Amino acid sequence: PVTHVSVDPGRHAVPISGTVLRGDPHGHRRFLPAEVYADFVERIAFVGAESTGKSTLAARLGARFGTASVDEYGRTLWVERGGALREEDLLTIARTHVRREDAAAGSADRRLFIDTTPLTTAVYAALCHGRVDPELDALANRRYDRLFLCLPDFSLVQDGTRADEDFRAAQHQRTLSELDRRG
Repeated sequence: PVTHVSVDPGRHAVPISGTVLRGDPHGHRRFLPAEVYADFVERIAFVGAESTGKSTLAARLGARFGTASVDEYGRTLWVERGGALREEDLLTIARTHVRREDAAAGSADRRLFIDTTPLTTAVYAALCHGRVDPELDALANRRYDRLFLCLPDFSLVQDGTRADEDFRAAQHQRTLSELDRRG
């Protein structure tokens, strides 16, 4: 048998009820640990081929709305390694990117803008290595509140790390196929 014991009926120690908190979690976020608040943050992600504006959109929208954005971890690792990524690095990229998303969500304000998802990494794996690690494929199913596909409808900006227009076109087509296949 369980007996109810009211600890703070006057709400002096914690001046909020669960009902009020659930009614406006953003307005009362100071009462929620970051790990809990993260579940209320709308995650808005951008996918697509390289040089389609994903990074620019995520950063600028984060700044515009005064909230956090998450950079593409694959790009960070690519730069750190001087462009020498191995196939097994792709799973590390996806795992790390997801961890960075989850960490940023706790400090975001209502929305989190995300540059790239594990889906983009899986598309890259399929095109460059002819296969996708099963765990990477599972991470590519990660759901977002809003997912935007950026189109390759302007010229590729070559920054020394990107492939060519043909590869970008193949990335776009594969991304369309994967989005369709995954519903």
